[in-house]
Formats: sequence, structure tokens, C-alpha cells
Amino acid sequence: MPEPEKVVKPTTIAKVTLIATRGVTAGWIAGIPQVVLAQVVGQLLGVRERADIGPRFVRSAAAHAGSDLSPSMHWLLGAVFHFEYAAMWGALYGLLVEWRGHRRVPPLLGGAVLGGLVYLAAFSPLGAATRTGAERQVGRRDPRETLLHWQSALLFGLVNALVYRWLRDRW
Repeated sequence: MPEPEKVVKPTTIAKVTLIATRGVTAGWIAGIPQVVLAQVVGQLLGVRERADIGPRFVRSAAAHAGSDLSPSMHWLLGAVFHFEYAAMWGALYGLLVEWRGHRRVPPLLGGAVLGGLVYLAAFSPLGAATRTGAERQVGRRDPRETLLHWQSALLFGLVNALVYRWLRDRW
């Protein structure tokens, strides 16, 4: 009886796993300064309460689901959501960069593109935070809020790309 054909070589699975793990790690690391700087920038711009994006998103999602959560649960679930969202973007970045050729994508360019994608997915008129009501519609936002959102997304993208490159070169 002939042996079944192998669908994917084990080395391919190992490479994809390593790339995704590097990306997740980079995303988690990038999520930390992104939150800290969002709080600092929010304070400097006078819109500090608008920097609490994760808890506000959870509160909005819970309201849409007809659930009532305590403020501490908004923060806890907001933190979990934030780091899982960062992990997803980090893994996606790693997979796309490796697919293009990691030396062909400079981290500053890759990070800026990633930041733009994060902004589009979260804060644009099509973004999840805007569509769920966690963030105001773009035309109704204070320009300081838009600046806060852009700096958050861009900082995340740049740190993620730089950390991914650093991990790629060493791991």
C-alpha cells in the first residue's frame, strides 16, 4: 500500500510557527509603549479620557450585546483585547514581511504601513471602534482625538516593525 502524500513539509510548518511567534512577541512588546504614550499624549492634548480606547471599546461591545459589565471588567477585558489585537497585528506583520522578503521591507516603511492599516481597521469610518460607537465618527471628532488615534496606531506599527526586525536578526 503506498504511503499518503505529505501535504506540507514539516519545515514549512516550523518556519510559519516561528514567524508567527516572532510577530506575536513583537506585537505584545509594541502594545506596551503604545498604551503608555497614548496616555501621555492624551494628557498633553487635554483629551486623556479619550486615550482609554480598549475599555471604551469593551463597554460599547458589551452594550451592543445587551450585557452590563462593571468598570473594572471594562479595563480587564480591554487590556486582554488590546494585547490579543496587538498579537494579531504582530503575527500578520511577520507573515507579510517574510512573504515579501524581510530584507526588502525597511522597518520604518513597514511600520508606517502597519500603523496606517491599524488606523484604518480601528479608527477610520470603516473601523471597528468607529462603527461600534466606541469612537466618534471622524467628522465629529475633535482634531486632538484624531491626532491621538494616529499617533497610537503609528507608534504601534513602528515599534512592532523595529522589534520584529530585532527579533528576526537574533532569533
